[in-house]
Amino acid sequence: MMNPALRSLSATTWAWVQDSTNWGVSNAGVVSSQGVALLFDTQFTLDATRTMLREIDRATSGSRIETVVVSHQNGDHTWGNQLLPGREIITSAASAEHLCHEITPEQLTQLSRARGTDSTSRYAARHFGDFDFSGITVIGPTRTFTGREERRVGDVTVELIDLGPGHSAGDVALWVPGDGIVFAGDALFQGGHMIVWSGSLAACVQSVDTLLATGAQVFVPGHGALMERADVIDFRDGLTQVQEAATAHAKGGLPLDEAAARVHAEFAGGLAHPERLFTATAGAYADAGALESLEVLELVKGMADLA
Repeated sequence: MMNPALRSLSATTWAWVQDSTNWGVSNAGVVSSQGVALLFDTQFTLDATRTMLREIDRATSGSRIETVVVSHQNGDHTWGNQLLPGREIITSAASAEHLCHEITPEQLTQLSRARGTDSTSRYAARHFGDFDFSGITVIGPTRTFTGREERRVGDVTVELIDLGPGHSAGDVALWVPGDGIVFAGDALFQGGHMIVWSGSLAACVQSVDTLLATGAQVFVPGHGALMERADVIDFRDGLTQVQEAATAHAKGGLPLDEAAARVHAEFAGGLAHPERLFTATAGAYADAGALESLEVLELVKGMADLA
């Protein structure tokens, strides 16, 4: 894993950036003003979250984190929530509703250490086997919202944006208009292919358009290095190209596995984890009415078989 760093983006805004495309290695952010702070996402493990919180405490001169905004319910963005007891934890209503469908730390530990010979077990072991999920208690949101919600963090105005389904069943972004910064969660990936858990590639494209419409100049993706507008436009265009190709395969009646292999061959490029194109292809097939949305383990198996 790459060494994480807390990067100052303005006098009141920082990004926790891990210039890595590895599974489970995620970015986060914090806005701090007048001794109070808002945190955008935690980390995959307790140790990783503790490390991040120590750096935030140092950078913000001990500002108290009063609010945690959750971008979505995947564990690599939420499994450190228990280290912030008593804080308000906010996410979208759609995100909160999906929490009960998420894999648990215990289940992921079992899956990644099962030493099975099937493709799914081997894939899980390769990407998650080195993480320590011990001691984690999953803490859900204390409040939800829909649409957009403006909040104050000391003297700083921020806006929570309910992106709807895209990467996950319900994604949330944090817009800091005074700084021109968006924390995008997994609506954006830099350096790696996107994962489409929600079952809709079209929704992923719409989410990126919503982020661009803010006018932001700096974008903090859920994974990978910081992005500028040109990077985000390139990301959106890449999704659109995959969408067009996969939709054509769906309308042509090509089986999903064969279509995913063709999309993989055409669009793998130089980005990490091209096997994730299976999830994008499945999302385009669902959009076209060619299949129902697949369950998480079905998507993981599809990626594992393509890897």
